Amino acid sequence: MASASKKLALHRLFDIEPIDMILLQETLGDVDHIYRALLSLKHGWHFHCLYAMGRSRGLAIGYNPRTIKALSAWGGSGFIGMDIFSAELGLNLWIVNIYGPCRQRESFWQHFLNLSIVSLDHVILGGDLNFSIGFGESWGSQAQVDSLSGLLMNLLEQHNLANVPMNNPLPTWRNRRVGEAALARRLDRFLIKESLLN
Repeated sequence: MASASKKLALHRLFDIEPIDMILLQETLGDVDHIYRALLSLKHGWHFHCLYAMGRSRGLAIGYNPRTIKALSAWGGSGFIGMDIFSAELGLNLWIVNIYGPCRQRESFWQHFLNLSIVSLDHVILGGDLNFSIGFGESWGSQAQVDSLSGLLMNLLEQHNLANVPMNNPLPTWRNRRVGEAALARRLDRFLIKESLLN
């Protein structure tokens, strides 16, 4: 978020796409700086930001108050959420923006999935969840199934969370190496309560 190229990419996104809400991860700055930068990109929008510790965990949610009625905002280590009212669906939704850690992933997900938020019927989790599922989400000669794939799939099933498929399943992370050392994975995704999908 701190770089000019990221600001330009966001500016283009806001200009091209009819967006009502945006979830940002790795904002890389203090809350006040990120908040001011986002307001300068999208006048009239409201933003909630979570402090970034070093180069990790910085998060923000932005929304258009003309189309979305926000009821509350809250956060914790590695996530920031909002309770909103959807006039289109006629119900409350809980949107959670997550930046999953690359270390101690199992303990993070065990803790997060034990929070009361995942028991709600109308919850949507999105962001850089930092796990891939199966061989279909890993590319390169070093590609292998994520060691937590089975555990996470079981946890998702227990909590009735559906993994939303992408229209074009391309990697969302690359290790920036070439040749035999190149590795890419899909780490960004949305998980939606099955009852909400139905």
